Amino acid sequence: MTLSLRRLTLLSLVAILCATLAADEVQHLPPLTVTAPAGPYSAKPALISWSHDDRAGIDLSDLARATTGLNFNDAGARGFGQTASLRGLSNTPFFGETSAPIYLDGIPFGSAFAFPIRIFTTADVEVYRGPQAATLFGRAGDAGVIQIKSLGGHGRFSMLDASVGNHGLLSVGAIMESPRTETADITISLDATRRDGYIRNTQLNQNVDDHETLAGHLRAHYRPGKDTEISLHLFGERTRDGAQALVPLGGPYHEVARGKEGLSDTDFGAAALGVVHQLADGTLTATTSYSKWELSPYSNRLVVFGGLDFDSALTQSQSTFTEEVRFVGGNYSGGAYYSDGRTRGYADRTFSGFPVERSSYAIDGQSLALFGRTTFETAPGWTVTPGLRVERTAKDFIRTETIPGSSIIQRDDDWSAFLPSLSVSHKIDGKSNYTVTLARGFKPGGYSGYTGRADLTGFGAQRTWTFDAAYHFASGKATGEGAYYFIARAYASRVRGYQIERSFAVPGSFSDEYLVVNAEEARVLGFELESEWQPAHAVYVTLAASICRATLENFTDPFTGTSYSGNQAPYAPSGNVSLRFDYRPSSGFFAGAGLTWTGTTFYDEQETAMFGQRSYALLEANAGYRIGNHAFRVYGRNLGNKEYYSSITPGVGHGTPGAPLTWGAELNLRW
Repeated sequence: MTLSLRRLTLLSLVAILCATLAADEVQHLPPLTVTAPAGPYSAKPALISWSHDDRAGIDLSDLARATTGLNFNDAGARGFGQTASLRGLSNTPFFGETSAPIYLDGIPFGSAFAFPIRIFTTADVEVYRGPQAATLFGRAGDAGVIQIKSLGGHGRFSMLDASVGNHGLLSVGAIMESPRTETADITISLDATRRDGYIRNTQLNQNVDDHETLAGHLRAHYRPGKDTEISLHLFGERTRDGAQALVPLGGPYHEVARGKEGLSDTDFGAAALGVVHQLADGTLTATTSYSKWELSPYSNRLVVFGGLDFDSALTQSQSTFTEEVRFVGGNYSGGAYYSDGRTRGYADRTFSGFPVERSSYAIDGQSLALFGRTTFETAPGWTVTPGLRVERTAKDFIRTETIPGSSIIQRDDDWSAFLPSLSVSHKIDGKSNYTVTLARGFKPGGYSGYTGRADLTGFGAQRTWTFDAAYHFASGKATGEGAYYFIARAYASRVRGYQIERSFAVPGSFSDEYLVVNAEEARVLGFELESEWQPAHAVYVTLAASICRATLENFTDPFTGTSYSGNQAPYAPSGNVSLRFDYRPSSGFFAGAGLTWTGTTFYDEQETAMFGQRSYALLEANAGYRIGNHAFRVYGRNLGNKEYYSSITPGVGHGTPGAPLTWGAELNLRW
């Protein structure tokens, strides 16, 4: 079946290429965009426009701080062990799919550990909330989809961005865009960044969690004929870091004492070939992409369990081939999606020189989805948008263990989903509208590669019903003094098979078992508010706030039999807030300040105080001067030097400390 699906997707691409060759008149096409039923205000909630920031690039942590309901728990190893949550639904740190996939220029990223930490390019960000996004995208989760689209292709443009700061920060980036012609344009982005570590090893007298990154992004467009554009995207990232940023819980946030340090090296590459063809009644696109992420090697030593040395050496890789075809008409859209992915991993763990685990695993998975939606007007001011997605995912798993015992575990499973959605929108007047949506979401099951328990290796799918109500109000003027708007949303989700991953203590075992299990039921309730106000010329006040409660309603520990029903689900904070004041004139002096708040986050389902990060607030500010297209600024983050954990790993009793007070200066030149 896999071979026939590949032939089908390749044939669809060939058909579009044939139409391309038949075209004879060159025309630049507008970028393909689709919006949520409530319109662009609902589909683009990142209220702090990246175009207002003189820095080029998107940092996922910055994006989360500015977006309601979005959070990234950084485990300090460039994605490995990272969790990303949207509206209380998250991925699990090492195994399982993400609830909110990321697209970059048509390339869908695989697991959350393969997400790029920072993308150096000028770009637009759209965050599609809710499972109804699965009727718009090939790769989708049960919480939504994050889409990042590079800007450019409008003419000759070059940019140089250089930064220096404390903790040895040095960063240089450049964007070079060729002159635009009727037939082609090309843009190249390059970025090199390094910084010293935030954590000091007092025994070795050295900083341990240093970071080095080299990244590049190439975008090329060719327009061979009328209404047709072919694009090529190449993306690569190479990181060479020190040890994973982990410190013992309850001790100093930025100090450790151990006799050996490790490293964390990752490489990521992706390529995509896209074709866009304008038809009489819509736009047809086909995108073929391939991506590969590799962690090789990862090693670290932690002092645990009263002074024992815990050494862990891991390698992991994931490669994904995807084919996506979409058609967008005036009031309807649809498409097909196919992916073929492979994940490989190896683990070698010891306690004080005594080997406790040596194993390897492999997961092969294929997914096929058909999706679409249509919108029609039932009465003046009323629109109805039904949608449907049908998806099937199949996976094969094998795990080989030589320590502590010799065993081989093999499994294969498949999961299918029928995912309807229905949205009803009403335009009250020229300033306000509201939308209500009911949609079903799906996240396939999978396998845990770090457990030798054959009965607990596999875990089931996560299935969600979500009800969403949104109200939007905007002043009569879109921009200028006095302009403002706000969006209020409330949502409720019922989840079956909520996936939880952590280290479970196994009775009679010398080590813990890292695995994923399903809570039979969970519910998520939340409220979001977004607002932007321009009280005076060039003065902007933006607010993004959310509260969220993800509750386990029926979950029992598979080892102890203890019920944790009623507890907060792990990895999902209880809310977030971003409040910013910015003065952004077209030239001259500019300044801004922001306050962000992150709610309480637990990293186990027991709500253990030691494994929870209480709510905390961070303050940042920047100021600078702009002359024409050039700008200089100074900035500071975490100005209160707040100590907190950006992630916690319960199984080893360690956490990743958040960045301390950081400051720097940045020069941005454009011509």
